[in-house]
Amino acid sequence: MICLAIGAGILAAVAIRKAHRYRRYGYGGGCGMHGGYYGHGPYGWHGGGGGRWPLYAALRHIDASPAQERAIINEVDQLKDKLRGAKGNMKDARGDLAAAVRGPVLDDAALGAVLGRVDGATAEARGAVVDALRNIHGLLDDKQREQLADLLDKGMWRRGGSPYRV
Repeated sequence: MICLAIGAGILAAVAIRKAHRYRRYGYGGGCGMHGGYYGHGPYGWHGGGGGRWPLYAALRHIDASPAQERAIINEVDQLKDKLRGAKGNMKDARGDLAAAVRGPVLDDAALGAVLGRVDGATAEARGAVVDALRNIHGLLDDKQREQLADLLDKGMWRRGGSPYRV
């Protein structure tokens, strides 16, 4: 009889642990309409859209067509790739900066090279942002541009936020 009770206790513990794990990773229950702790779909909290929920919310707000959505998402993805490349160039400059600072006297030539790399990466990032904005601007009609400008001007998340936020 004791063996049966111990076995039932072990099975109950395993079942509770599996149920907790099942719920934790967003397979059910949890946050009401979001379908679990991690949410589902493009508007999910953490895992649903790969961090794209602000983009999808803005596209929904300006009532973008499916073709516009695909083109804008493509532009944003290209921009992210270009910015990632510029960030990689900045990380490469860290070693040069460390070498310039490491000596007993600041090496002006090495520091100039580092600042040149920083300026190049900044110019690359700026050009990528301007190109993406220009292309997205061309995809939108006048009403959508006005709605997007209002979102940028007023702030998309400021309307019903916490009274403790500025």
